Amino acid sequence: MKDFKAFISDFEKRLSNIIVDDISPELYCRKYLSHLLLHKKYYLAIYADVLNKLIQQSSKVKEEILLIDFGAGNGLLGIFAKCCGFKKVIINDIDDKFVNASRKLAEQLDIKIDGFIAGDINSVQSYFKNDMPDAVIATDVIEHVYDLDDFFSGIKKLNPSMITVFTTASNPFNPFKVNELKKIQLKDELKGGDPGDHILFGESPLEPFLKIREQVIKKNYPALTDKEISMLATETRGMVEYNIIAAVDEYKLSGKLPVPANGVNTCNPLNGSWTERILSPEAYFSLYSNAGFTCKFYAGFYNDYEGGLKSFAKKMLNAGITTFGKRISPYIVIVGFKK
Repeated sequence: MKDFKAFISDFEKRLSNIIVDDISPELYCRKYLSHLLLHKKYYLAIYADVLNKLIQQSSKVKEEILLIDFGAGNGLLGIFAKCCGFKKVIINDIDDKFVNASRKLAEQLDIKIDGFIAGDINSVQSYFKNDMPDAVIATDVIEHVYDLDDFFSGIKKLNPSMITVFTTASNPFNPFKVNELKKIQLKDELKGGDPGDHILFGESPLEPFLKIREQVIKKNYPALTDKEISMLATETRGMVEYNIIAAVDEYKLSGKLPVPANGVNTCNPLNGSWTERILSPEAYFSLYSNAGFTCKFYAGFYNDYEGGLKSFAKKMLNAGITTFGKRISPYIVIVGFKK
C-alpha cells in the first residue's frame, strides 16, 4: 500500500494557487480555509494519517472505495482523498454555506468531487439510493454531534460494515487536554463566547448557554417561578431546545428533575452543537457497540512543521508519544469497524 503522505507534496502545490476570496462570500468560510492553508503541512499530514488508517482497516483498495467526508467544512479532507485516487468522494456539511465553499474549492483545484450533501446524517441517508458508501471520515466533528446514538444508527443504516475514521481533540486519555477543554466548556456555559476568542470560533457572539436555556424555559413556561427556571436551566445542561421542553414537561407532570450531561459537558441549546464534548473510552465503545461496531483508539501528533522553539518542543512531544501514546497526544483517532 502506498503511504498517502506521498501525495502531499503535489497537493500542496495545487493549494498554492488558491484564491481564498473567491471561495465564499461568507467571512467565516474564508477565515477557516485561511487557517487550514496557513498550517497546511500539518493538516495534510493528519489527512494522510486518516486515509492510511482507513485503508489499513479496509478489505478494499482505494480505487474501490466510496467515502463520505462528513462535517467537511471547506471539504479539504475529501478533496485530498479524491486527489489520492479514491473511487468516489461525497462531501457533506450541515451548513450549506460550507458545502458551497467546498464546491468552489474543488473547482479551483480542478478536482471532480462526486457529490455534495447539505444536512445531517439523515440527509446523508436520504442521498444514497443505489450506491452504498464504504467509509465515513471526519476531523474535529464527532465531539460536536448532538445525538451520537442517532448518528451511529444512521451509519449502520448506510452500511452495517461501514469503516469510520474520526479525529477529535477531545482526548479523554490526556489529563492536561481534558483540563484545558473543561475550562472552555465552563466559559461557554457560564460566560459565553466571542469571535475574538479563537479564529475558528464562528461569526457571531454567543450568550452563555445557561442563560439561553433560562430564556427557552421562561418563554415556554412563563408561570414557573424564577427559582424553578434557574434550577431547571442548570439541570438541563447538555440539552437542545426540544429536549429542554420535554424535560420541563416531565418536571411539571411528575416533579422529576432532568439529569445534566456528565462532567461539565455542555452544548448550544439552539442547535445542539457540543462544546468539545469529552467522552470516556468506555462511552465510545458503548456507542459503537450499540450500532454493531467496535473501535480502536490511536494517538495523534503535534504540529512540528513550522520551525522555531515551539516546533522543537513539539518534536520532543511527538517523540514522547512513541512511549506515552494517547496520554500526551493532542488528539486521538477513532477507527470504527464492524464487530
